[in-house]
Amino acid sequence: MKNIYFSVRGTSNFSPPQTYLFNKIVETSKNIFKLFGYEEIILPILEEEAVFVRSVGQATDIIEKQMFKVTRNRPDLDSKMQIVLRPEGTAQVIRYYIENSLYKKSDFYKFCYFGPMFRGEKPQKGRLRQFHHIGAEAIGSYSEFLDAEVIFLSLEILDALGIKQKSLHLNSLGCGLDKEKFKELLKKEILPYKDKLCIDCQRRMEKNPLRIFDCKEENCQSICEKFSSITSQQYLCKTCHSHFKNLVDILKDNFGIQPFVDFRLVRGLDYYTNTIFEINSPFLGSQNALGGGGRYNNLVEELGGPKVGAVGFALGLERIMLLLEKIDILKTIDVFIATTNDTLIKEAVKLLISLRKENISSDIDYCKKSLKGQLRYAEKKNVNFVIILGEEELKENKVILKDMKRSLQEKVNIDNIIPLLKSKLKNV
Repeated sequence: MKNIYFSVRGTSNFSPPQTYLFNKIVETSKNIFKLFGYEEIILPILEEEAVFVRSVGQATDIIEKQMFKVTRNRPDLDSKMQIVLRPEGTAQVIRYYIENSLYKKSDFYKFCYFGPMFRGEKPQKGRLRQFHHIGAEAIGSYSEFLDAEVIFLSLEILDALGIKQKSLHLNSLGCGLDKEKFKELLKKEILPYKDKLCIDCQRRMEKNPLRIFDCKEENCQSICEKFSSITSQQYLCKTCHSHFKNLVDILKDNFGIQPFVDFRLVRGLDYYTNTIFEINSPFLGSQNALGGGGRYNNLVEELGGPKVGAVGFALGLERIMLLLEKIDILKTIDVFIATTNDTLIKEAVKLLISLRKENISSDIDYCKKSLKGQLRYAEKKNVNFVIILGEEELKENKVILKDMKRSLQEKVNIDNIIPLLKSKLKNV
């Protein structure tokens, strides 16, 4: 018996419709990034482990559980250098920024990137070993107006993809001193419950108690509920409190965004300071985050560069795909041409060529299905419109145009079909 090989657990094979959707998400994002002045960079998948240890933090899940290390036996490589598959993009972008001394060439940069990231932990629904991020980083400013733009940008991408039901959660961790104050405050409050925490959170309590808020264990979550009264008012300095208040006002007044201020939101990476945010969807279950980000004002300096402010975000591409599939947006073509019998295939091909010349994505049946079978195939492909060619209609120089979403159909003069479709597709 021949061996049957399977893809590595925690990786994805994208079907043609999923690949179409993947590319649509990327292209839509690229167009919006261009509109906002972000320039795309492509960085390597391999990185030195120290880049992430220094930036992400030793006590984070990425370092403790998820790092995907590369085994090598090359004598020409420095044995002291640990190579990993990148787990996230922000630290890598900052490494690129510092390595190329970009701060000497300009005081402000906007970058965007797309590509695979990796985690080594056991995969689960919504958390794969290989996954893809859409990311953006703006480096060189401390302005709360930039924070607002970055948040608005991430929401604009999701809006453009048709994702309307989502919520923005917003918080501030404050500066480095504020974070330490918050950690000490949490340690004091949580200490009486230490023995009831999971093993991971007992360890986190010593290294980084903020991470307890990220724990998915039910018991740890219930303990965290007891500290819902702890707010930024108790640990933010005057400057950081003003920054956060201004940001909330800017989002409301300038961008028309009403965020949910969530004082339990911490994000899982140590480099975050001040603004942090997360975008959630009610359709994704427990792993409901589509993406998130925030400020990391100390990261450039910590990795060897100058002291400059920076803010960014990342969206999970597979999470977006999963959501779009759930809300029935997945499709590969706009128009399908069906015939009442296979003798009309030549007429169908003529029309198909005309549609494609006008950049209308379209296809026909090559398997001699019945009309019913062709319509069923078109429905499965989630097309918007079907053009039905029938002998009687063609004698009148007409076709039947069927709106698959509204279950309506009409006879249309064949000479008018292309301008009519263009008009209708604008509203899809």
